[in-house]
Formats: sequence, C-alpha cells, structure tokens
Amino acid sequence: MKDFKKKLLSVCTLVVFISLALGSAVNKIHMGAFNAGNKVEDKTDKRNYLEKNDGTRIYGEKVKWQSGLLAKDKISIDKQDFKISDIRGYRYNDLFYGRLKNEYIKRIVHGKLNVYIKYTNVSSTTTDRGGFTRTRSYVRTDHYTQKGDDGIMTAMAGQKDIKKAVSDCPRAVSMIDLSNRQIRKAIKKDPNYLNSVFDVYNNDCRPVN
Repeated sequence: MKDFKKKLLSVCTLVVFISLALGSAVNKIHMGAFNAGNKVEDKTDKRNYLEKNDGTRIYGEKVKWQSGLLAKDKISIDKQDFKISDIRGYRYNDLFYGRLKNEYIKRIVHGKLNVYIKYTNVSSTTTDRGGFTRTRSYVRTDHYTQKGDDGIMTAMAGQKDIKKAVSDCPRAVSMIDLSNRQIRKAIKKDPNYLNSVFDVYNNDCRPVN
C-alpha cells in the first residue's frame, strides 16, 4: 500500500511539473523584457481618479479595491464605493491600472494600442520518492494588449503575438521580426526596446524621438 501511495505521489508530482512546464512555454516574455517603469500617462493632470466604463472620471485622493471569494468585489475612491464591473480603470500616483476580469493591472504603454503587465506570485510544492518536499516560488509576468481605452485585453505571450498586434505597421513589425538572439541583444542595449515597438505603432508608424 505504501509503495502504491509513493507511485501515485510521484505521478501527481510529474503532472504538476508538466503543467508548470507547459505554462512556462506559453508565456515566453520574461520579466524585464518590457520596461515596466516608464511613466506613460498624461503629465499635465496628476490627480487620482476612477474611470467609469463610459469614460467619465471621479477624482479624489485615496483609491482602494478588493476582490475574491470571501470579499465583495468593489473599488472605492475617498470612501465612494463602486462595482468593479462599472470601473474600467483608475489612476493612482502617476500610474494607470486597467481592469482585467475582477482585478486591475498596470499600463506600461499608452496610445492607440495599450500594453499592460500583470504580476502573479506562484508557488508549487513537489515531493520526491524519498519523501522530501520542496517548494518553488517565483513571480510570473503576463502581458496584455488593448485597442483603445475600452478595448478587450488580449494575452500576449511572445514574439508571434507582438507581430500580430502591430501587423498593420511595417516599421514596428521589422523591429520585432528578429531572431531571439537579436531581440535579447536589442533589449540589453535598450531596456525600452519592446515598448518602443508599440510606441512606433502608436506614433502612426513613424519613428519616435
């Protein structure tokens, strides 16, 4: 019976490992590939606000939101409460966060085509045949594109997705239509390189100074 349990545990561990491997293969844009620290929002208006689905803004100071199985989905500004489904995004401390399902993620490129980044803490526990348990923790980054301020967020997992997103701008396509080695070299030289692909697209397919 003990041997059977060990074999079953090993199979389960293998399934978890394969699932993680497949998940990693889907998302090929590693942390740091995009410059997530760029200030891309309007610098003339530094006020905090919630932005409703129709584009109207509710200004204030303190923004808070909560979502989860044991919490009521809501977002508030200065104690004014709203349903998350009614608020498509909010600005706080010069950063804008757009709604993805029942949460908000940071915008790192702003224009005709927006780019957002989501951070997720991931932990996985595996047990080997000897009964030793190991826990692996890491931060997963996922990226999304959005056409306009009210478009649907679309997952962007790699070079192919970036090319598809900017396909109607030849200049932007040429910037991403490189080998993996060339792209890594370009990012190392210019940490803002992938952001620039979208900046060119948003600048009517013209170079950005």
